[in-house]
Order: sequence, then C-alpha cells, then structure tokens
Amino acid sequence: MKSEYHENKTILIKETGSVKNSGTIRLTPEGDLKLDEAALKALGFKLEWTEDGAVGTLKQITDAGAELTSEELAFVSEMTDFSELIGDASKKIYDNPELAFKESFACDLLCAIFENHGFSLERSPKGVHPVTKEPWTMDTAFIATLDGMSGGPSIALMLEYDALPGGHACGHNLIASAGLAAALLLAKRIPQLKGRLVVYGTPGEEGKAGKAHMVEAGMFQDIDVALVTHPGDRWATGSDFLATKTATIVYKGVPSHASAAPEKGVSALDAAVITYNAIELQREHLRGDARVHGFIRDGGKICNVVPDRAEMDWAVRALDNVYMEKLANMIERCAQAGALATGAEMELSWSVPYGAPVKVPTLDRLVLDLAKATKAGLIKSFDVLGSSDLGNVSFELPTCNLWFAIAGEGTMPHTVEFLEAAGSDEAVGAALNAGKVMALAALRLFNDPALVAVIQEEFIVSKQRLIAQS
Repeated sequence: MKSEYHENKTILIKETGSVKNSGTIRLTPEGDLKLDEAALKALGFKLEWTEDGAVGTLKQITDAGAELTSEELAFVSEMTDFSELIGDASKKIYDNPELAFKESFACDLLCAIFENHGFSLERSPKGVHPVTKEPWTMDTAFIATLDGMSGGPSIALMLEYDALPGGHACGHNLIASAGLAAALLLAKRIPQLKGRLVVYGTPGEEGKAGKAHMVEAGMFQDIDVALVTHPGDRWATGSDFLATKTATIVYKGVPSHASAAPEKGVSALDAAVITYNAIELQREHLRGDARVHGFIRDGGKICNVVPDRAEMDWAVRALDNVYMEKLANMIERCAQAGALATGAEMELSWSVPYGAPVKVPTLDRLVLDLAKATKAGLIKSFDVLGSSDLGNVSFELPTCNLWFAIAGEGTMPHTVEFLEAAGSDEAVGAALNAGKVMALAALRLFNDPALVAVIQEEFIVSKQRLIAQS
C-alpha cells in the first residue's frame, strides 16, 4: 500500500494502483492530522462510540466479519478466572487415559466441576443402541444444564474424553477442556441471557459411536444449535466427515489334518481369502470418495490343521450415508461369496454407523470468523477425510465442529507425535482459545434469535440437498 500526496494535503489510500477508498487525511494549520471514518477504515481501523457519543475507542479491524465488541472482549477476558482449573483437568484426563465407555475418572472429574459451578446434572442417562434399539445405561455420559431467562434458544456444547489404546493420541482430553472452558465462561452470563445452555458429556467416540446412542434416545431433541471442537494441525470449520461402519465377519469351517486328511476339512481361512480378494476387485468400480479397508484378524493356529475359524473386519466409508450403505451391501455380497465357494458357515455383524455431517455454512462462518478475531493461528481448510459420531448429531440439528491447532501442519491425530502434543502446555492454551471461540459463538446465538432461525432454516435446506444428492 502507498500514500499519494496532493497539493490540497489530501491523501488517497491506494493499493495495487487502484483507489481502495476515497477517505481523506487532512493536515490542519496546527499541524494535526484529521481523518474521516472512510480513511480510518482504509487504514484498517474504526471508531466505536459509547451510547452517549462522548467517548470513542479506536479499534483495529482484524477481518471482515471477525471483530469483537468491547463487551465480547471483556467477556473472554474472564477466562483467566479458571484457566488453571481447566489446565489441571486436561492434564489429569491426559494422565489417566480411559477407553470408550470406560471413562469413569474423566466423567467423575468433569461432573464435579460442573456441579461446583451451579449446573444441574443428570448422570448415567439412558441411551438406545442404534442397531438393536435396546435401551441401556450410559454410565460415563452426563448432561449438565444451566437455565437463563425464558424464551431463548437452547445451545449445546459437546465434550469428549475417551482415549485410544496407548493414550490420548486423538486429544480428547483437549475437547473436554475446550468445552469446559466455554461452559464456565458462559455460566457467568447465562442468568442475564434468554435461553438454556446444555453441556453433553459424550463418551465412546473412538469406535463405539457414543453420540449415536444419545441421538437414538432423543437426548438432542430440544437443542437448537450444537457446538464442539477437535484438536488438529490447523483452525478450521466446515470439514467433511465420512459416514462409516465396520463389518465383523466370522467363518466357521471343519478342522482336519492338513496332510493326512485334507479332503475332510473345510477351510475358514480360504473363505476369508476369497472374500478379501473379491472386495479388492471391486475397487475399480467405487466412487472417488469411497474408502474400504480391512484385515484378517484370525486365520488359524497352526499350519498342519485346516483352519476351522477365520475372522476379519471391513470398514466402509463415503461422503453420504446412502452410498456408505451401498458399500456395505457390496461387503455382504463378497462375504457370501466366500461362504458359498468353500462351504464354510458365515456370520456377519455391523458396528453402529457414524453418519455423514450436514454442513451449515452460516454457522461455520460465524465460528471461523470468531476464531480469526481471537487471532487463533493457522486457518486453513481441512481436507483430510476421517469419521466421527458428530455426523449423527449433525443430521438431527445444526452442528459446528471447530478444529484447533495443537501441532505443526501435517501432524495428524492417532500418531505418536499427536499424542505428545496433546499433553503439552501449548495444547492447553489452544484449547482455552477454542473454548473462547465456542463461548463467543454461543453468546452471539443467545443474543440473536433471528440468526438462530436463519441457521435452522439453512440446516433444513442443506439436509434436504444432501439426501437428494445421495
């Protein structure tokens, strides 16, 4: 950018040779510079006046649509009141990793904090298995609620806290921390707001689809908008998640001595190998977004006995639920082929499916703009395709997932490097910032019912479009 001086002492702000703004900066006889609002904006600043117009505050414009008001700045500054508490909780969850649906320590820790901060708490709610439709008690789930004044929206925050074998290599300790930070920030303001804040402790994301059980039980029916975070290598919203589910296939054959009487045996392993090859031969005919991956878990115990048992897992993924089900049907056909070819008996069962998300651009932009306003860090579209039970929630109501950076670009979850990053002080700092962004988004939604209505209408249209495209 350059400034061009003229005889009347007016400066035209220009960029790349074209006039950016016709605002002026004038030099007074006293030697002062006078700038009009257009010139201020061209320079990247604006004036925010008090209601009586007596005092103006000069503010830097960080990004279009990404400006915080003085009230919002004061709001997020209150994070210092409990940042130590949140950092301590994150470290304790990190140091005590628990697998899906076994997160007793993390659940107890978080519930105690919410109770101490005035939330009404429902522990061990009844979930419903999405496949069998059987109700069951989700011992490590919880719902913490804080009511404001009547008449406003119900905004949800979702926390995760389960680990992978070997530790928090997906950083769910930080999802819990970010959600906790947002909830405690909002707790101070809820009494003055119209609406209701609902915090969901959602166990079993890793391989158990805990949120799907909660959706099936109707736990999100009264929620208008849901927010959640996830650590990664960048800040982003609007990312794709693939719909997925996993088949476990078991073949039962007939054992026999592989040398003395092979003709009396039926090889379960042969059935698995035929199935494996049949699936591989289908890859030429799959859509570009399809993912099909599997392995043989069991294929016998010793080479001189015809294997009488084989077991394999196959996962299917796609950008929409309908095509994912088509891939599942292909797996079943190939599994039947292995059984028919060898005469082995076949049993096939499916895991709980993770759904594809319904994206709501207005909600995603709101959250990302607020991340920009808090100077979050590297903001870049997320183009790595994974799966999450978040998709099941987002198919029911407007939902936004905020990725926040805790590691260098290219460092992916489920790696040793990500495990190390998830336990760092820097990661806790990023989680606190993500919590600020979520709290700010919720605050704006509480204060703007019209925006909530727009988001809900957009969600309906996006969902209908996704179904039609499928």
